[in-house]
Amino acid sequence: MKTILVVLLAIDMVAVVAVMLQHTLGTRAGQALAGLVIWTAFASVFALLLAFSRVPYVAALDGNFFRVFGRLHRNGFPHVSLLALGAVATVFCFFDLGHVIAALVTLRIALQFILQQVGVMVLRKREPERERPFRIWLYPLPPLFALAGFLFVLFSRPDASREVKYGAVVAVTGLVIFMVRSRMRREWPFARA
Repeated sequence: MKTILVVLLAIDMVAVVAVMLQHTLGTRAGQALAGLVIWTAFASVFALLLAFSRVPYVAALDGNFFRVFGRLHRNGFPHVSLLALGAVATVFCFFDLGHVIAALVTLRIALQFILQQVGVMVLRKREPERERPFRIWLYPLPPLFALAGFLFVLFSRPDASREVKYGAVVAVTGLVIFMVRSRMRREWPFARA
């Protein structure tokens, strides 16, 4: 019983797959797999950083973000956006990984997935005659089920209120910035007919 407890504590503190392979195939195999996992994680973060640097770049080109982010390096990549995202990512490296992941998932669920489901239903209600390229079978059940699932995931975790507060702060900040900008540019909802 004591051995099982020691193994469970060890598994809780390190990568499960690396420990399993270390016990199954030996220490070198466990180290090799851990190295491959680290390499894959680095590659995916590198690819995501390069891909997501295009978002502020395009927003800047459209006039929806700071103009400095619209600059391209001589080799054709948005260097200002890439450096800014890298700096922000570096800052988040100093926080607890579990908290960062929970906050990112919460933000994604609250500000994208839930709002998408609500947006589909609001659009359907406001503009029922609008031409749509596809139909949702059994409407409104799929968006309602998805909404219920996202809300369950959002609130079923321990300490969910902390990340929900982060999401609320981000949402309110974004809404205030959007409203100020819209008023200055006389765009919706401040557009004059």
